[in-house]
Amino acid sequence: MNAESTVFRSGRPAVVVAPGGEGARAAAWLLAWPMRLAGTVMGRRLLVGVALAVTAVATVGWLYDSADSPKAMAAVGPGGLTSARNTASGAAEEPAAARKTDAAPARAKAANAAQAAAAWWAARQKVAVDKVQALGQRKVSGTEVQVLVMAEAGGSRMPSRYVTVRKGGDGWKVP
Repeated sequence: MNAESTVFRSGRPAVVVAPGGEGARAAAWLLAWPMRLAGTVMGRRLLVGVALAVTAVATVGWLYDSADSPKAMAAVGPGGLTSARNTASGAAEEPAAARKTDAAPARAKAANAAQAAAAWWAARQKVAVDKVQALGQRKVSGTEVQVLVMAEAGGSRMPSRYVTVRKGGDGWKVP
């Protein structure tokens, strides 16, 4: 017995269909097609290639799906100074009356680069800080980060920009 045994090819006809017309015959032919394809050397190679391609696509899709979650980004809350640790631990949010809603920049020190950039961009766009989101970051150097921020400026306007933020002795600041 050789590698091309009768496991893949039997001596009987490949398609045995009960009477039922052309539709049933076509369905049976379509269902039997992968096994007939596996009966040839080239067909087995093709099926292995398809299996590897499907596995690669599923793996890359999973990697893109789980790469960076929005929770991993620094949380920019009311006033632009909510710490990511308090947000992640489920701490209660401030009441609506205590939130800062004016367009003035926050004077307190920012805990991270995303909060400093969001506070600066909110002041620049003349919107409340809770209308600004930090979408991403890219590291320029050990003390400098560019943060992509977006503001809901009213209507359909949503200006965005990379804001360069530097870390100094007194925290993160926009130069």
